Amino acid sequence: MNNRITLYIVGIIIIGLAWAGGGHDIINYAPYYVQRALGKSAIVQVHGQTLKVEVERSDRAKAKGLSGRRLLVNGRGMLFLFSTPGTYEFWMKDMRFPIDIIWIGNGKIVDISRNVPAPKVGETSVKVQPRAPADTVLEVSAGVAALWQLDDAVTVTYDRFLHYGS
Repeated sequence: MNNRITLYIVGIIIIGLAWAGGGHDIINYAPYYVQRALGKSAIVQVHGQTLKVEVERSDRAKAKGLSGRRLLVNGRGMLFLFSTPGTYEFWMKDMRFPIDIIWIGNGKIVDISRNVPAPKVGETSVKVQPRAPADTVLEVSAGVAALWQLDDAVTVTYDRFLHYGS
């Protein structure tokens, strides 16, 4: 019994050190429940604006994204993190509202897919890709990119592990 408790405590310490010490890549491969415990939220700042976002790291969560939701509350978004830059394809399967997709590479906007429409019943889902490789993708309500006057090369900052209240 004492061995189990010891292993549990050592595991918690290792995960805590990896998180606090900047070993964020280790966390990306941790079990889902561990990632959830460490937070799936962040504060993103873009062009003087602040968003509260959900952070998606796993392939399963990235594939689902905002699908099935009825709306995206103003001032909220979803952030997708990738371990390597690429021209990842995003689709609008089961989306109920249009969005702006902001493609980010090395902390700067590399492309923006504006007002990407949700498919109507019986339509094929729209698929979009950035013009340049991105390592982070930010989804926001349609029109936000225009409202905030976002363009390529605008800097985007975020704290992956900053928790905020629901």
